[in-house]
Amino acid sequence: MNKVKHITFISMIAALYFATCFVQGGFASGAIQCRLSEGLTLLSLFIPDAIIGVTIGCFIFNVFFSTVYDAIFGTLATLIAGILTYLIGKFIKNDYLRIILGGLPPIILNAVVVPLILIYGSNLQDSYFYLFFTVMVGELIAVYLVGSILYFPMEKLLTHLSLINKKKQKNRE
Repeated sequence: MNKVKHITFISMIAALYFATCFVQGGFASGAIQCRLSEGLTLLSLFIPDAIIGVTIGCFIFNVFFSTVYDAIFGTLATLIAGILTYLIGKFIKNDYLRIILGGLPPIILNAVVVPLILIYGSNLQDSYFYLFFTVMVGELIAVYLVGSILYFPMEKLLTHLSLINKKKQKNRE
């Protein structure tokens, strides 16, 4: 794949992440949140450029609409989750198992990290387990519902655009 395709794909994912969060308004951050754009993390299962795009989109949204803690640590959690999701995708080839296992890093990391960001960045004391639960539920919805809906059509589109080679992937199974 050429450099222009890489940059274009990364930019599209970053813009889609940001735009989805922006349209969601208050539901994209806060104590009760469900960033539907987190479903894009499952794209990391078959293309590493998605890691960069999701991370950049997350960073830009957090810089403009959240705290400095979220811009740093929330973005870092997203980056690590994307890398772990990609690694799962490299080793697990069954699509349904990939979705289930690949969704765990963003769900778990955000459920652990985001409550700390909210507690220290927004001064919400003594609420870690409540925030852990609300963030985890939001991530479950975003990653497994939205991510699963996006997974198969995006895989077909990316194969069609020659961003991924599905035949090469299938041969590794």
